[in-house]
Amino acid sequence: MENNNPWLRAEIAQWLREGIINDQQAKALYARYPAFVAYRPKGDGAWGRVIFALLGAGVFGLGVVLLFAYNWDGMHRYAKLAVIGLGILGAHGSALLMAKNDKSNPRVLESLHMLGTMLFGAGIWLVAQIYHFDAHYPDGFLLWCLAALSLAWALPSVAHGVLAALLLLLWSGLETFEFGRHLPLANWILLFGLLPLAWLQRSISFLFILLIAIPLSYSFTVFGIGDKYLFTVGLLVVSSYFAAARLASVAAFSSSASVFTVGGAMLWLPLLYIGTFTGIPVFTGMSKLAGFGLLHLILPALVTVAAWLLVLARPATRPTSLEQWFEAGLVLLVLILAVLPALFGGDVSGLSRVVFNLAFLSYGLLYVYRGTESLKGKVLSLGCTLLVLLAAARFNDLFQSLLARSSIFLLLGLLLFVIGIRYSKQNTRRKLEKPHA
Repeated sequence: MENNNPWLRAEIAQWLREGIINDQQAKALYARYPAFVAYRPKGDGAWGRVIFALLGAGVFGLGVVLLFAYNWDGMHRYAKLAVIGLGILGAHGSALLMAKNDKSNPRVLESLHMLGTMLFGAGIWLVAQIYHFDAHYPDGFLLWCLAALSLAWALPSVAHGVLAALLLLLWSGLETFEFGRHLPLANWILLFGLLPLAWLQRSISFLFILLIAIPLSYSFTVFGIGDKYLFTVGLLVVSSYFAAARLASVAAFSSSASVFTVGGAMLWLPLLYIGTFTGIPVFTGMSKLAGFGLLHLILPALVTVAAWLLVLARPATRPTSLEQWFEAGLVLLVLILAVLPALFGGDVSGLSRVVFNLAFLSYGLLYVYRGTESLKGKVLSLGCTLLVLLAAARFNDLFQSLLARSSIFLLLGLLLFVIGIRYSKQNTRRKLEKPHA
């Protein structure tokens, strides 16, 4: 039983640091739960359903298409249309009939609906081939996406929502890189057609996919305005995730706060690391941009500033502990000293590199502290990795002297050694504090 309570004890230590409880209360909690079985959230279970539905329906649908493709040229065009139509109706119809039985498996139903949607997508190109349509082929992906989006809301179905998001990115990417058309429709569908569905379904996995898809889709639009704006707009979009995490923590779907935090960090930290090399260049020619282009540069800034002002204005969402203020302050530091001045014409190319280096270093030290204090090995490993990456990045472009370079790595090695000793001591102390069950 002695290994059953590290989660609770780590949380109690965190509450104690944040001032939520005092020493006496912490001791009482330690005594009350000597054999606490750690609870670990299992998520919303959507990953299994999505993977099962997408892979199962995709493989089965491919098999059906290949089966008929063997004799496709010899079939009459009406027979071809009948095969396509009956396949789609058969898949969706079977799912609807099975749904009337209360004992039917939801995964099987979703997979049958997904099969019908996959056959519908294949049918778009098969019909185009039968009647020799000479159309703008990315429109086929858009039509397929709209069908998946409709079923995602009608069923409702997380798997169809994920499929719609992937098809939307494919359509937007083809329009951007194949035809040079930078259409904002994908952004609005993601924001207003799919994000509310993920929120209503309380799907952590679907929300995470959308948080990755939104900045990617928005980058396609900004790419048409000018690739020099991509980095800055990316920082603006991702920085709003951390404000959204604070707002979501007091909303009905409070578990989404961790998704915004993790998804934001996965994009934010690589962007900061890139900024340690490049900084933010001076923007020229913004005044010559058309209204459409200027809007897509200013809109993320307005949303981000509004979100952070709302967070700081509401006591329920405002950071409370020193650690939370420090983490929020790093985001605000990058926004106020680097991103916003650059967006509005300021020359912060040199200052921004300093800001990015300091912020990246601070994140490394923060994760090291958090990992050692709460005995979270993954967080500690992330912090150490960030410190090593920063030292390696500055090895060539900051220190010309070989002695200075070697000193940096000696100090880093010593720091990692001290971190290891502190982590070991914390682990030993935690075991000593643990009463025997």
